[in-house]
Amino acid sequence: MEAPKPEEMTHLFGTKYFEPKGIVMTHLVINTCLVALTLAVIGMRMFARFLSGAKLWWDDWLILAAVPQGIGMLIIQGLWTGMGVGYPFTETYMNLVPILKLLVSYELIFATCISTVKLSVMFFYLRVFVNQGLRTATKIAMTFVLLWSTGNILQVFLICRPFRAAYDPMSAPGAVCGSQVASFIAIGAFNVVTDVVILTLPLPTVWGLKMNWSTKAGLTGVFLIGLLTSVVAIIRIVTLVGLDMQNLTGTMIYADFWSTVEPNLAILCVSMPMLGSLWSRCATRRGASKLAPSTADGTATFGGTKNSGFNKLKNNSHLAEEDHIGLESLYASNQKIHHQSAVASSGEKQHHRHHNRLGNLSRDDGSEVALTPEPGSFKDPGVITVQTKWTISVDETH
Repeated sequence: MEAPKPEEMTHLFGTKYFEPKGIVMTHLVINTCLVALTLAVIGMRMFARFLSGAKLWWDDWLILAAVPQGIGMLIIQGLWTGMGVGYPFTETYMNLVPILKLLVSYELIFATCISTVKLSVMFFYLRVFVNQGLRTATKIAMTFVLLWSTGNILQVFLICRPFRAAYDPMSAPGAVCGSQVASFIAIGAFNVVTDVVILTLPLPTVWGLKMNWSTKAGLTGVFLIGLLTSVVAIIRIVTLVGLDMQNLTGTMIYADFWSTVEPNLAILCVSMPMLGSLWSRCATRRGASKLAPSTADGTATFGGTKNSGFNKLKNNSHLAEEDHIGLESLYASNQKIHHQSAVASSGEKQHHRHHNRLGNLSRDDGSEVALTPEPGSFKDPGVITVQTKWTISVDETH
């Protein structure tokens, strides 16, 4: 018995199979590599949080929730490859209903994934910034994103009346549908605008700090790396302009590709800056001169400076002993950072490790001197222990 030809084979969902076009397979391979890279970066991000001793917070959980959504879009792209993407609709019309059903799922996943990534970024701002103005602006932006996301989801179900016409137009000849292409473009445009607004929110605070220009530029680069996603979003809008719903399979090649790239690239871009502490640890182990002490008391080491009291200020157990941006870089000009240092000598090592415990003595300046040697300090007689306490307050005069 003669084997069936590829064009006569049955694809998933009972659809007719089409040999994938070369460009379609290339797009699928590229996005598969992108998703694999994204998964690797997410894994390193979680590992960095684990090493720092910090608990996962909302920004971490949200980015973890976005990952399977990005993978879902890749899966749908893969399913489409054998349904005739790149072929004219006159050849693929028998696959229209399954393709449109997947398109509805594609739209929903895209809307939720992009929104989840945006919310993750803004929850990160709330985790590390104490500037009240920035925090208020972030909460307003979060509200706008939630409303925008709700609108995106509703348009999927309201674009056609009845809804069935959105995925099976032949079953509802009297249906009324809006322009799906126009809705895609409008959503893409609002997506770009919200990206720019969210990613530029911290910049006034950063450039209002008293630090050198190069440091400000470096922090600006950290926050603006996500604009790569906006560039992709603009490219995607251009491809959507050429999308023809009457010849969907013949015109969706690039729209399909860039729609999968955008959310996965967004997950990647917002996670890359989170690897700073992991990189610092690796650099330190390679012999870097700066110290990166690890503590078990919940103190925070930002940019190589040990900052106890920051966790008390924020009262959040998700703050790590190390973060990827310097503590002094995160406060606006109306924040005052005070610290007190107490110096005490551990004394000489006595035979059989006997030592006096004199307790804490108060000083005139309000700080306390801990005369009890730290465990392990006897291995280095004469070692001097410096304890620094940080407090942060708002300068109401600004």
